Amino acid sequence: MPDALEFSNLPYAVVIAIIFTAAAFGILGYMIASRRIKQTLVAFLIRFAISFLLLLLLETAILAIWPSVHEKLGNITATLAGGILSSVGVSESVSGSTITLHEPLLVFSVDAACLGGMLLWAYIGLVFAESRATGKQRLAGIALGLVILLGFNFFRIVWSIYLEWLTDVHVHDYFYIVNMAFVLLVWMGWLRTLKPNSLSSVKPSSRQEAVPKTWGE
Repeated sequence: MPDALEFSNLPYAVVIAIIFTAAAFGILGYMIASRRIKQTLVAFLIRFAISFLLLLLLETAILAIWPSVHEKLGNITATLAGGILSSVGVSESVSGSTITLHEPLLVFSVDAACLGGMLLWAYIGLVFAESRATGKQRLAGIALGLVILLGFNFFRIVWSIYLEWLTDVHVHDYFYIVNMAFVLLVWMGWLRTLKPNSLSSVKPSSRQEAVPKTWGE
């Protein structure tokens, strides 16, 4: 697993790379859902960037001020992952956030970067970037989306560890591509729930406007 995600210690080049990656992700999301999004690319990217970067800064602050939060989450994740691996016949032991597999010997550390914060913040940024949604729709989309993404991220951790133990192929890094694609998929699913609501809210008003015009003629 990658080292802990400490943004305060990252070189400027890495910070710039994160910003450009986020921008590219936002553009990709807009291109995929351009038929459903009723705003310009610039407006969409600004809303996405503000939400995403604020959440990223918030996680950075928590990681710097209260590192025990990520540490406890890592410990819980490692314990649960170790239990699942043990249930499928993998000889393992867990110490804190470190999972040690035997025969062959492999060691994995579930740190802040493995907890999927980037995925969650990218998804929330996409949700807030959609200007048509109401506050209630956003809250519902974020709540359900985070549950799905957290479950998927946990599956990613367990599956990548198991595959490397089984095949000796390091697949963890390749999962990041799948992760971002899955975020877009969940977001697209949320967008589809907005279309019927927006249509139902527009049709009645247009009909009410049409009636006075007919009688006036």
